[in-house]
Amino acid sequence: MKDRILRSAKALGFKNSPVKLNQYNNFIRIYDKWIKSSEQNVKGLPGKPYVVSGITDAINQLYGLYNIIGIYDGEYMHHQNVLGDRVTTDLSKADCIVISHPFSGDGKCSHDKLKEADSYGVPIFVDCAFFGICHGIDFNFEQYKNIHSVCFSLSKTFGTGFNRVGLLYTIDKFPVTLYEEWNYPLMSSAEHHYNLIVTIGPDDMPKKYLEKQKLICEELGIEPTPTIIFGVDYSKKYSEFNRGPANRICITNLLEDK
Repeated sequence: MKDRILRSAKALGFKNSPVKLNQYNNFIRIYDKWIKSSEQNVKGLPGKPYVVSGITDAINQLYGLYNIIGIYDGEYMHHQNVLGDRVTTDLSKADCIVISHPFSGDGKCSHDKLKEADSYGVPIFVDCAFFGICHGIDFNFEQYKNIHSVCFSLSKTFGTGFNRVGLLYTIDKFPVTLYEEWNYPLMSSAEHHYNLIVTIGPDDMPKKYLEKQKLICEELGIEPTPTIIFGVDYSKKYSEFNRGPANRICITNLLEDK
């Protein structure tokens, strides 16, 4: 009887399924292969991959690892909304720097920001939420010394925000790195995406909507960006959409119109 008792709490009726665990681990392999199959250059991903509940989940975990988070003006608003004065645009004061690539503020390449951030010598977290809906972006991070984490998500590519899933590559001790030890796999989120990532590639959505994006942006008088759901304006015409470096206009509804 003593060999049946446990140190940790186990739910009643809970049974591990070797089949499901194998499928889950296979999902990680398939997702990793999916990312690296892109026509865009993907190299220099740090550490090993872990499944997270989207990039926001990984970012929330990051907040527990570092105190002052450095960002560029126009970055994902979640940082300011959650952390308040723990966020700074003065990167010299940051314990960790978060950069979206493509950049949240204009949908464009962030290598100029990554190069500057790397010079501060603090850990960098790269948010690749728009991977899968962008084209012509270089995701090669081999040149940087301080990138500790790079995270991808499928929410924008497949419209699956209610079943969020992402893949975090990291050398840091995120809580998710302990999930395997705790036997806490994010099974249902992975299952929801099994068939999607084997039928739709990371470059398919940009190819599908690229020409329509150009036409819509031309009609609106804005510049199309490498992230197909965005156009940008540098005048005062769309100032109500200002996101730091530009007026960022999301055209998703127009792309979906017949």
